[in-house]
Amino acid sequence: MRFKDKAALITGGGRGIGATTALMMLSEGAKVGIADINEGSMKKTLETAQSMGYFLKPLVGDVTEKEQVENLMGDFVKEFGRIDILVNNAGIAISRPFMEKTVEDWMKTLKVNLIGVFLCSQVAAKYMLAQKSGKIINISSIRGIDHCGREGVMDYSASKGAVINLTKTMAKELAPHINVNTVAPGHTLTEMTQSLPAEVKRSMIEGSYLKRMAQPEDIAKAILFLASEDANFITGQVLLVDGGFSLK
Repeated sequence: MRFKDKAALITGGGRGIGATTALMMLSEGAKVGIADINEGSMKKTLETAQSMGYFLKPLVGDVTEKEQVENLMGDFVKEFGRIDILVNNAGIAISRPFMEKTVEDWMKTLKVNLIGVFLCSQVAAKYMLAQKSGKIINISSIRGIDHCGREGVMDYSASKGAVINLTKTMAKELAPHINVNTVAPGHTLTEMTQSLPAEVKRSMIEGSYLKRMAQPEDIAKAILFLASEDANFITGQVLLVDGGFSLK
């Protein structure tokens, strides 16, 4: 029960890593809200939480719109009285060859993956600084690490690299009261990757020294560690959870 009496908000919490993180935090005593742009995408996670006997607060909003972020964050704090943990998990990827990639692709990707992280963190930090405590965990990707950017999703890769840089600068500015860290997942079995061709998934597995893709639980455990008191003296860091993929 590492999160007893703690209030955690997870963006993009309707499925995949976000949903798994929300359910695991609930199981460890946290009061949890999930935010998503699509109310319908949260339904399954809400039903799962209810079947386990937990209350999970749904919040609908677009992380790229400041007014909507302020409203959903205000609703969260009104419900739970405070915000102790923010997990910036919302993200998108648009796969298209370099010569076909458009400015619109870039703008959509950067708005969600980078500006969304900034806006949610800025609004949450207002509450955290007032209470003089808080943890912010930004979700980057193995694709944001040095040479690991991938063709076809260079805008995604660039946005995730920017999240790492943003994390480090936020950690400096929001210290000493708020810890800011990044989890960079490797290839993970989620709804987004299940639809990939079998040969692509095979290459992902071969690229991992542990010879498997991550389960959402593998990533969620890293998030929970950084959100817990076990990580109280860690800030501005990147925790790679990639099965050794980045070693190649």
